[in-house]
Amino acid sequence: MHTIKEIVFNTNYTKEIPNGWFPRIPKESSQEKTTGEKDKIQKTTKKTGSWIFASISSAIDGLLWSIFPSTDKKNKPNEKKEWKVTKEKEENPAILNQDLKSQVKYILELPDNEYSEKKLTTKLRQYITEIEKHYNTVINDYKSHIAPSYRELKGNEYNVGGMFGKTYYVQSFPSYMDALRTRDILGFHAKRDMSFFIYPEDDSAIQSMLKQKVTQLKSEIKEANLKWITMDTEVEQQYRDIEMIREKLTTREERYFEMGYYTNIYDSDPKKIQETGKKFEQKVAGYGIRVKSAIQRMDQWFTTGLPLCKDDLWIVRSSITSSIAGSFPFIADDLVSDTGILYGVNTQTGWLVIFDRFNAQLENMNSVILATSGAGKSFTVKLEALRYLLNGIEVIVIDPENEYKALCDKVGGTYINIATSSQQFLNPFDIPPEIEDVDYGPGDLLRAQVVNLSGMIELLIGKLSPEEEAILDKALQSTYTLKWFSFEATTYEGKQPPIMEDLMNVLEWMDWWDKVALRLSKYVSGTFGKLFNNYTNIDINSTMTVFSIRDLEEAFKTPAMYNVINFIRTKIRSKKKKRMLIVDEAWIMLQNEISASFLFSLIKRARKYGVWVTTISQDIEDFVRSKYGKPIVSNSALQILLKQSTTSIKTLQQLLGLSEAEQQRLVASNVWEWLIFAGSQHVPVQILASPREKEFISTDVK
Repeated sequence: MHTIKEIVFNTNYTKEIPNGWFPRIPKESSQEKTTGEKDKIQKTTKKTGSWIFASISSAIDGLLWSIFPSTDKKNKPNEKKEWKVTKEKEENPAILNQDLKSQVKYILELPDNEYSEKKLTTKLRQYITEIEKHYNTVINDYKSHIAPSYRELKGNEYNVGGMFGKTYYVQSFPSYMDALRTRDILGFHAKRDMSFFIYPEDDSAIQSMLKQKVTQLKSEIKEANLKWITMDTEVEQQYRDIEMIREKLTTREERYFEMGYYTNIYDSDPKKIQETGKKFEQKVAGYGIRVKSAIQRMDQWFTTGLPLCKDDLWIVRSSITSSIAGSFPFIADDLVSDTGILYGVNTQTGWLVIFDRFNAQLENMNSVILATSGAGKSFTVKLEALRYLLNGIEVIVIDPENEYKALCDKVGGTYINIATSSQQFLNPFDIPPEIEDVDYGPGDLLRAQVVNLSGMIELLIGKLSPEEEAILDKALQSTYTLKWFSFEATTYEGKQPPIMEDLMNVLEWMDWWDKVALRLSKYVSGTFGKLFNNYTNIDINSTMTVFSIRDLEEAFKTPAMYNVINFIRTKIRSKKKKRMLIVDEAWIMLQNEISASFLFSLIKRARKYGVWVTTISQDIEDFVRSKYGKPIVSNSALQILLKQSTTSIKTLQQLLGLSEAEQQRLVASNVWEWLIFAGSQHVPVQILASPREKEFISTDVK
């Protein structure tokens, strides 16, 4: 409509007048004008020039009256008559019988080169006039729309236009305050305004004042020691803080400021504002900040909270650069992206946490989840997996505790039970398929497979000496050669790979290997013969595949996980696509250096295959104690921390550099509450799951 107004009111009508004439609105009455024009036309029809001027003048006058009906208000009867004549000539038949909304839409959709005033109708012209009048009225009376209707000031609150307000100011800050605490305070849910006033001060002046204060405190402490009186810890802490500030002011590490901090809380209900005020006091008191409710001078309290940059109160407290940085109000992090899945709610800001693991801004797509037992880590991972399944992402899980079977069955996935009594087998001797976009030379795939098998066999039978490793390598080559696998071949399609029994037969014919063959025999014909001595009869061809190793003895879970991960790696390398690999209870693989190194190498190279690896562990001590624990965390751009014990939090602090507030949050957090570290962003999250999702993934025994 604004465009229509510009076209109508900004049209240059002089181009309609020959020789640049301007239209003139006669001052005489419409009746006299009309009669006079008729007489003039009748008397001068033979005079061509006069007739042309009269016709044009009449047409222009009619056009102006039709667009601006308020031009001549003195002659309404004839005005209607002239409007009727013009209307009959200029009504747009295409939209004449349509409603006003359709007419407006028609005009707005017209190309600029097709528009003309003849396209307008009576309804449109009247509507444009009404809009213009309303616009002018609003502009002339804008103050009444902005200003409140009244203001009432009381002893400890004020009422502005029916909105009650209460003000708080800070009396003192704790000796230490970091950004996380400030974000928690800023996340307080209430109608409020927070004002910060920062005033730089002369460092030399404050140095003199601090010197006097230190002398006073030192004297008090010395006197208490001489009298064998136990000194108050606050005095000792104050002495240490002042000494630290003096040192940093001297070295210019810090600067000195005065800071005023005011908070205005609003509510339409005077009872609710009292409740909200108490909650605010309790919130900030939990972080060692003492606030006080303002009394009297309520007009100044109100204006100080307005965005006028005017401090009428000047209630300030001393502060240094680091403290102000920790109190900076615009530091709340939000993880919100255009793609990805919902992880939960940011407990500081109330915003949704929507994140995409394939975000190109991250260094990699891996994540690590660390938590104590019962903190909700399995629920978190299963919820993430379920939501990525809905986005078409394949999910592969190594499940040591059979926690993912119910979810796998409900989504129609493939459940593979790796156990001595199972009829599902993985042959560790399978040759891996070629990787896309990689050029291979003759025997490259076979050499890589021999190296992997050497590591797995060492997991099964124990540590080997360098001489034994060399003999094992020769035995593996001979085993493949007997099955017509050659290092000169470029492809091995159509050939059946050997099994563990074939290797044992080769070893029995070699010198010095009787004892080794005997140790290997229990994985061929002994109790665990079915586990590693069968041809592969499974495949990863569904949206979700779960490998369960729960029914295995603890001693064989590490080699079993090694074999499973090797099988998964060969599959994901052959065809690149988006996949999610979940390694639950990863500390099991970190117990052995060979399996830990194998897992770490997979995590480092996973991005090349379009795979992100989620590593989960509840035994944080064992996880970090391994020399591959910290590198795995470093190679995971996403770190999710759930509830921690008081002993494990110290280890995490050394590993991740947690702040004091973050440590306290993790120790005191509830189930399904966690901190997510995505690059430089640290965001506290509360999981959101629908009842249907909880039904799908819950593992609680009821």
